[in-house]
Amino acid sequence: MTEGVHVEDRGATRWITLDRPETRNALEPGVLVAMTEAIQGAASARVIVLRGAGGAFCSGADLRHAMGNAAELMADLEGHLGRFQDLVRAVLAAPQPVIAAVDGAAYGFGADLALACDLRVFSSRAYFQEGFVRIGLIPDGGGTWMLPRLVGLSKALELALLGERVDAATAQHLGLVAKVVAPDELEATVQVIADRLANGPPIALQHIKRLMREGTAKPFAEAFRDEGAAQLQCLRSEDFIEGVMAFFEKRPAAFKGQ
Repeated sequence: MTEGVHVEDRGATRWITLDRPETRNALEPGVLVAMTEAIQGAASARVIVLRGAGGAFCSGADLRHAMGNAAELMADLEGHLGRFQDLVRAVLAAPQPVIAAVDGAAYGFGADLALACDLRVFSSRAYFQEGFVRIGLIPDGGGTWMLPRLVGLSKALELALLGERVDAATAQHLGLVAKVVAPDELEATVQVIADRLANGPPIALQHIKRLMREGTAKPFAEAFRDEGAAQLQCLRSEDFIEGVMAFFEKRPAAFKGQ
């Protein structure tokens, strides 16, 4: 365990917990690097879960740490911003599905980090807030790209320009959230979803994530071609044969990623 980040492998699922509850799990350079490395080092996992300890997901950058180290950070603003962006890149580049288990605040960069994940499960007390504009900044965790694609341009502009809080029920209505559950049910609910994904066909799941992520920036003809190439790989896999056999034998499939 790196200070501020706890990594636990539960079977085929890697749980990565931001553990700085005294700051509502705010991010400073060491924590950013540790989280990025935990994601990149999850090659044997079939699913990754990101969450925060102590009733908050992530409150964004640790502003107290930044103010206390202002001279050092200002001397290398590009490097400092790069550490935040590296974490988002790691989430997006991870071949396996990444789930955000959000309890309490997903604020600022914490909101963008949740958006970068493939699925988001909120507790009923969770909220999402692109609060950057309140301190004279813009979303810098990919929010300006992700939000319009998730909720449409008009709503994305509203959320980013006004920086207002979006509660769990509204986030679900907007399509940002897969499920909203009671706070004491959040971990168990995410575990059920993670287990379902972990028992799914890894090759197909990886292709689904990659094709949908890449497809938003491609014309249909190119995306359709890539979809066909991926499907041919799935059709030639042992997992496809296993899935068909399991279907006819009325039993759960045992996918091996081969």
